[in-house]
Amino acid sequence: MQVMSLPEALFVLLETPSRPLHLGALVLFEPPPEAGGDHARRMYEILLTHDEVADPLRRRPVRTLRGAGYPLWSRPENVDLGFHVRHTAVPGSGSMTDLLALVSRIHGSPLDPLRPMWEVYVIEGLDDGRTAMYAKIHLSLADGPAGLRLLHRSMSTDPEACDCPAPWSPEVVAPRARLSTLPTSWLRAGLRAGTEVFAMTPEIGRLVTDGVRRHRVALPWQTPPTIFNVAVGRGRTFAARSWQIERLHAVATASGTTIDAVALTMCAGGLRAYLSERYALPESPLTAMLPVPMNLGGAAVGPGGREPGVGAMVIGLATDEPDPAVRLARIADSLVHTDRVVTALSGTQFLMLSALSLSPLALEPVRRFVDEIPPPFNVLISYLPGPSRTRYWNGARLTGIYPVPAVLNGQALSITLTGNDGRLDLGVVGDRHAVPALDRLVELLEGALSELESAVGTRPR
Repeated sequence: MQVMSLPEALFVLLETPSRPLHLGALVLFEPPPEAGGDHARRMYEILLTHDEVADPLRRRPVRTLRGAGYPLWSRPENVDLGFHVRHTAVPGSGSMTDLLALVSRIHGSPLDPLRPMWEVYVIEGLDDGRTAMYAKIHLSLADGPAGLRLLHRSMSTDPEACDCPAPWSPEVVAPRARLSTLPTSWLRAGLRAGTEVFAMTPEIGRLVTDGVRRHRVALPWQTPPTIFNVAVGRGRTFAARSWQIERLHAVATASGTTIDAVALTMCAGGLRAYLSERYALPESPLTAMLPVPMNLGGAAVGPGGREPGVGAMVIGLATDEPDPAVRLARIADSLVHTDRVVTALSGTQFLMLSALSLSPLALEPVRRFVDEIPPPFNVLISYLPGPSRTRYWNGARLTGIYPVPAVLNGQALSITLTGNDGRLDLGVVGDRHAVPALDRLVELLEGALSELESAVGTRPR
């Protein structure tokens, strides 16, 4: 048995049947020319031959004291790949809409805590001949960047390679260090951090104060309530789309901003239009929580040298601004100013500020009894780095990799973007009842990008 770290334990303790805390990815492959109509079945059979599972993915949670104790990790001697790796087919006509509906249903089901908490589905029956794979993993085992790295590392840049490993193979999964052996060590670290947070310099205080006054910096909890900030149920809806990154790069170049700013403004424009169609757009601008650094190829948000996912910041989305060019300028300015604030913080101060942004998870038990707590932010927007070169798995070309994020209670919408060989792949997950017509939101994101292209003069005639 191994004691879980505090973050791992929180994801286990706060999960409920109606609010599963896992994330996933939908991967699309174009079979090699010589492959027959049974490519998906062959992929499934090959995956089952990789029966050696890396140690971090062998772990399952155990609760002592009849379920009331602090969670531990147990490592079963055998992992039943027949349970974890499954073969299924797209229902209906095999359209992309049918595939997204299938992934929506699978993503809404909790993982089995009596087994290592990850699953892989190989999916056949797409009408365009491609093979799909949907993988999901519990947040106690991996975050978004780590989960995608498992998929990327299992692939090759060589289309002739025929010995690609499975995402769970030891050569793919790097061993994870044991973060803590006693929960009390986290308490001691928290007490040390608390004293450092209040030691902020006057320069940092002036940066924050000036940023808030000029609407350059958004603070957690200073955000309007929206239809997204409600209790969530078990049902999920998943939508996906791809864009050529060159379109965003052209807007960034013409406007003197960054691809980060253009991507956020595209999301902001889509959210503004979606809420306007439902007569639900608040007068105050929406805010988004984004992990830092966020780097789509432009300047990264956050302190230099930190890895993605170690912290989070709240950014204003300027949804109160009808002019897309002005909205882009405001968001770009907010990103620059937030970067200055975050860079001025020490590592501990930055992590503690991130804790405020990530507080919906920690406050999950409180929200069950107190419904009037204002949202710390309106929507989660993440960027996960992806491959810049074409990838293959045993000759099958990767054509799309769409993140399937988790949603939190009080945060019924989550948007994740990732780069993939010159494309920007988008995955959006919403609560089925709180966020109806999620595919319409994705359509409006395309409309928002087209508006930006028209505003800065890069839209093709």
